[in-house]
Amino acid sequence: MDMSGLSIVNIAKNKLDYLSERQKIIATNIANSDTPGYIAQDVQEPDFASQVKESLSHRLPMTVTNPKHMASAPVQGGAYRVYTPKPDTALTIDGNGVNIEDQLNEASKIKSEHERVLTIYNKYKSMLQTANTKINI
Repeated sequence: MDMSGLSIVNIAKNKLDYLSERQKIIATNIANSDTPGYIAQDVQEPDFASQVKESLSHRLPMTVTNPKHMASAPVQGGAYRVYTPKPDTALTIDGNGVNIEDQLNEASKIKSEHERVLTIYNKYKSMLQTANTKINI
Protein backbone atom coordinates (compact mmCIF):
# COMPACT_ATOMS: atom_id res chain seq x y z
CA MET A 1 0.00 0.00 0.00
CA ASP A 2 1.54 3.29 -1.12
CA MET A 3 0.80 5.89 1.54
CA SER A 4 3.10 8.65 0.28
CA GLY A 5 0.17 10.64 -1.14
CA LEU A 6 -1.64 10.91 2.20
CA SER A 7 -1.33 14.21 4.01
CA ILE A 8 -0.88 12.68 7.49
CA VAL A 9 2.01 10.60 6.16
CA ASN A 10 3.67 13.67 4.61
CA ILE A 11 3.25 15.66 7.82
CA ALA A 12 4.74 12.80 9.85
CA LYS A 13 7.65 12.49 7.40
CA ASN A 14 8.36 16.23 7.57
CA LYS A 15 8.23 16.16 11.38
CA LEU A 16 10.56 13.15 11.53
CA ASP A 17 12.97 14.84 9.10
CA TYR A 18 13.00 17.93 11.31
CA LEU A 19 13.56 15.86 14.47
CA SER A 20 16.39 13.96 12.76
CA GLU A 21 18.10 17.20 11.71
CA ARG A 22 17.66 18.65 15.20
CA GLN A 23 19.08 15.48 16.77
CA LYS A 24 22.21 15.85 14.57
CA ILE A 25 22.70 19.45 15.71
CA ILE A 26 22.21 18.55 19.40
CA ALA A 27 24.70 15.67 19.01
CA THR A 28 27.18 18.11 17.44
CA ASN A 29 26.67 20.46 20.38
CA ILE A 30 27.34 17.65 22.86
CA ALA A 31 30.43 16.54 20.90
CA ASN A 32 31.77 20.11 21.02
CA SER A 33 31.01 20.69 24.71
CA ASP A 34 34.75 21.01 25.41
CA THR A 35 35.71 22.93 22.26
CA PRO A 36 36.96 26.43 23.11
CA GLY A 37 34.78 29.17 21.62
CA TYR A 38 32.01 26.82 20.43
CA ILE A 39 28.48 28.13 20.94
CA ALA A 40 25.53 25.70 20.92
CA GLN A 41 23.31 25.71 17.83
CA ASP A 42 19.71 24.73 17.21
CA VAL A 43 17.32 24.20 14.30
CA GLN A 44 14.34 26.46 13.66
CA GLU A 45 11.13 24.46 13.78
CA PRO A 46 9.00 24.61 10.63
CA ASP A 47 5.37 25.70 10.90
CA PHE A 48 3.65 22.31 11.23
CA ALA A 49 0.38 23.98 12.26
CA SER A 50 -0.04 25.43 8.76
CA GLN A 51 0.61 21.98 7.25
CA VAL A 52 -2.13 20.49 9.42
CA LYS A 53 -4.58 23.28 8.56
CA GLU A 54 -3.84 22.83 4.86
CA SER A 55 -4.35 19.07 5.06
CA LEU A 56 -7.65 19.52 6.92
CA SER A 57 -9.00 21.88 4.27
CA HIS A 58 -9.37 18.83 1.97
CA ARG A 59 -8.12 20.74 -1.05
CA LEU A 60 -7.03 18.58 -3.93
CA PRO A 61 -3.62 19.35 -5.42
CA MET A 62 -3.55 20.91 -8.85
CA THR A 63 -3.06 18.46 -11.69
CA VAL A 64 -1.09 19.43 -14.77
CA THR A 65 -2.93 17.99 -17.78
CA ASN A 66 -1.46 20.37 -20.35
CA PRO A 67 2.15 21.56 -20.72
CA LYS A 68 0.86 25.15 -20.58
CA HIS A 69 -0.68 24.65 -17.11
CA MET A 70 1.14 25.99 -14.06
CA ALA A 71 2.35 23.34 -11.66
CA SER A 72 1.61 23.67 -7.97
CA ALA A 73 4.45 24.88 -5.78
CA PRO A 74 6.58 22.06 -4.38
CA VAL A 75 6.44 21.42 -0.66
CA GLN A 76 9.47 22.80 1.12
CA GLY A 77 11.17 20.10 3.10
CA GLY A 78 14.60 19.12 4.29
CA ALA A 79 15.98 22.66 4.35
CA TYR A 80 16.02 23.66 7.99
CA ARG A 81 17.57 26.86 9.25
CA VAL A 82 20.34 26.25 11.77
CA TYR A 83 20.91 29.20 14.06
CA THR A 84 22.89 30.09 17.16
CA PRO A 85 20.53 31.09 19.97
CA LYS A 86 21.65 33.66 22.50
CA PRO A 87 23.20 31.75 25.42
CA ASP A 88 21.09 32.01 28.57
CA THR A 89 24.00 31.01 30.80
CA ALA A 90 27.48 32.46 31.11
CA LEU A 91 30.19 31.17 28.81
CA THR A 92 33.01 29.14 30.28
CA ILE A 93 36.50 30.61 30.65
CA ASP A 94 37.48 29.27 27.21
CA GLY A 95 34.37 30.81 25.60
CA ASN A 96 32.38 27.59 25.24
CA GLY A 97 28.61 28.14 25.38
CA VAL A 98 27.39 24.53 25.54
CA ASN A 99 25.48 23.55 28.66
CA ILE A 100 25.66 19.76 28.56
CA GLU A 101 22.63 19.29 30.84
CA ASP A 102 20.45 21.45 28.57
CA GLN A 103 21.63 19.58 25.48
CA LEU A 104 20.91 16.19 27.05
CA ASN A 105 17.47 17.44 28.08
CA GLU A 106 16.79 18.57 24.49
CA ALA A 107 17.96 15.18 23.16
CA SER A 108 15.49 13.49 25.51
CA LYS A 109 12.66 15.75 24.30
CA ILE A 110 13.54 14.93 20.68
CA LYS A 111 13.43 11.20 21.44
CA SER A 112 10.01 11.52 23.08
CA GLU A 113 8.63 13.58 20.19
CA HIS A 114 10.06 11.09 17.68
CA GLU A 115 8.31 8.21 19.48
CA ARG A 116 5.04 10.18 19.60
CA VAL A 117 5.09 10.87 15.85
CA LEU A 118 5.90 7.23 15.08
CA THR A 119 3.03 6.08 17.31
CA ILE A 120 0.58 8.36 15.48
CA TYR A 121 1.90 7.17 12.10
CA ASN A 122 1.63 3.49 13.07
CA LYS A 123 -1.91 3.94 14.45
CA TYR A 124 -2.96 5.68 11.24
CA LYS A 125 -1.37 2.92 9.14
CA SER A 126 -3.09 0.25 11.24
CA MET A 127 -6.43 2.03 10.86
CA LEU A 128 -6.02 2.14 7.06
CA GLN A 129 -5.06 -1.52 6.93
CA THR A 130 -8.12 -2.43 9.03
CA ALA A 131 -10.39 -0.38 6.80
CA ASN A 132 -8.87 -1.95 3.68
CA THR A 133 -9.39 -5.47 5.12
CA LYS A 134 -13.07 -4.73 5.91
CA ILE A 135 -13.67 -3.40 2.39
CA ASN A 136 -12.04 -6.39 0.68
CA ILE A 137 -14.07 -9.05 2.57
